[in-house]
Amino acid sequence: MLKLRLAYIGALLLLSSTNLAAQAEPPKAWLMPPKDLWAFSYQYLDLESNVTPSNDVVLANGTINAFVNAPSIVRTFSVGDRIAQVFIVPTFGNLTASVEIEDIPGFGEIDIDPVEFVDKTGMMDSQVNFRMGLHNAPALNIIELAQWERKFQIYGFFGVTLPTGEYDSGRRVNLGANRWAFRIGAPMVLPLNQNKKRPADLEFHPQFVFYTNNNDPFVGDTKKQKPLLRLNAAATKQFTSRFYASLGAGFQYGAVTRIDDLPEGERLEQLGAGITGGYTFASIITVQATLGQIFFNDRNGFMARFQATVVLPSKSDRELIKQAADAQGD
Repeated sequence: MLKLRLAYIGALLLLSSTNLAAQAEPPKAWLMPPKDLWAFSYQYLDLESNVTPSNDVVLANGTINAFVNAPSIVRTFSVGDRIAQVFIVPTFGNLTASVEIEDIPGFGEIDIDPVEFVDKTGMMDSQVNFRMGLHNAPALNIIELAQWERKFQIYGFFGVTLPTGEYDSGRRVNLGANRWAFRIGAPMVLPLNQNKKRPADLEFHPQFVFYTNNNDPFVGDTKKQKPLLRLNAAATKQFTSRFYASLGAGFQYGAVTRIDDLPEGERLEQLGAGITGGYTFASIITVQATLGQIFFNDRNGFMARFQATVVLPSKSDRELIKQAADAQGD
């Protein structure tokens, strides 16, 4: 029994909150992990939509293809008696698009080439994220978590997107946005059963994103951007101690840009949905893959995501696991 529960804990430790599209966040991103863990995760995304990964350019027509690599380092710890996590997510990849000036509302009538082809590879804007338990989210070691009676949980989330991406004010579309973004959210987890072998959970994450100004835009002096509302949800079922599947959906609305006194840009309004399958190896390595669609401007985009995570329990947790296994064998 203990071995099965520990395998399940390995399956939930995806520990990723990177959100680069309206397509839902990775499932199991918000399930409660044990304290005192290090985790290393790699996420690859293939996105086709009408917005850059930094959400600074939204096309009225046309598409942007993004190929994103997002490795992350995660540490779980306790704040008082509550679980907490820090995520550090550097991001790099490729953007390709054929951008017509009339596809980017807000530039006004300016005398430039009507079409620009974008094919750029390099660093994108990176993220540092933090979450802490607010309700029914205690800081437990790996054995205590395996025995814990799951309850409805609420977390506080705060994230910062740093302007680490490559940026050239002579280009209409860039890998980076040349401004900061701040994200505030309240992830929630609702257990759908109390089956420790085959748990099912519903995750929901409302989030607001606020942007600073870009003071070196493609045209004009200052590019401002209104806040963005994000809603993400995922329903996940553990079918064996190692295999799970999930249905997810996400919605983004807002993030309208304006340069000086020019007309406002296009509103970001996207709906995404996808299906995910995941599998855990040796209790500490989890892989998952997602296929989905993104709906925008009466068009359908595409998203494929792959993620692999390695979890490293603390020395004390390894000793607890060994003691529990020895006790179970006696």
